[in-house]
Amino acid sequence: MPSTKDSRTRSSNYRKPPVEHQFKKGRSGNPKGRPRKKPVRSDLGAFGGSVADRFGAMALEEATRLVTVREGDKVTEIPAMQALIRTMFKAAAAGDPKAARQLMEVVARAETERAEVAKEVLQRAADYKEKFGPIFELHEREGRDPPPIYPHPDDVIIDDSIGEVRIDGPTSEEQAGARKAVSAVAIESQRRFLKVEAALKKDPTNRKLKREFKELKIYQDILAVDSERNARHEALRISRRAVRPTPPEQKRLTADDDSPDDA
Repeated sequence: MPSTKDSRTRSSNYRKPPVEHQFKKGRSGNPKGRPRKKPVRSDLGAFGGSVADRFGAMALEEATRLVTVREGDKVTEIPAMQALIRTMFKAAAAGDPKAARQLMEVVARAETERAEVAKEVLQRAADYKEKFGPIFELHEREGRDPPPIYPHPDDVIIDDSIGEVRIDGPTSEEQAGARKAVSAVAIESQRRFLKVEAALKKDPTNRKLKREFKELKIYQDILAVDSERNARHEALRISRRAVRPTPPEQKRLTADDDSPDDA
């Protein structure tokens, strides 16, 4: 009788192995199951982790990786990209024309992009003030409270000389509420602040008074900021009134008041 390495009897039909070697009913032939596929990293972009994506991801990671640089006796850590640019500047300053040309191209491109962004920000700020400014003016003329729109148009400050926009005031209703609450506490603390300030002049080495004065000074600084903001708003309101056209009804009343009495 022919035999195999494990001394099993060969079957005359290879498609029908002996019963003892057949799959048992109700039992999987592969208990461990099919191996799971490796998940595609979501941080490699839409190409599902291609070579180009992996290379780009690694390049960005390396560009922002901190490296140690030494300048004289000073050792600092800066991003690798910044270190590369610094090296290019040194080479350009030493007379390398290629490095100088590359740097000029990079600087010119960055300046163009910065100018475009600044132009867009300025335009958006101007559009915002033009859209919401009249709404606040209408509420003011009618004696109503300011509308719940944030930031206040007068808090959007445009500096055309340097192409910057800054916001000097709350940008949401929550911030406005918190600022109002802090201002109320600051007003209440004024009397105590003056007392502590006077006591500290008499006893300048008193640590307890110094600590309290420092805490109260924070509230006084907040009041100073609020005062500057209110003064700016009032100045803008006065300037708007000065250039605002006089309504026809008011013009007529003014003319009647200025006319001489009938004889």
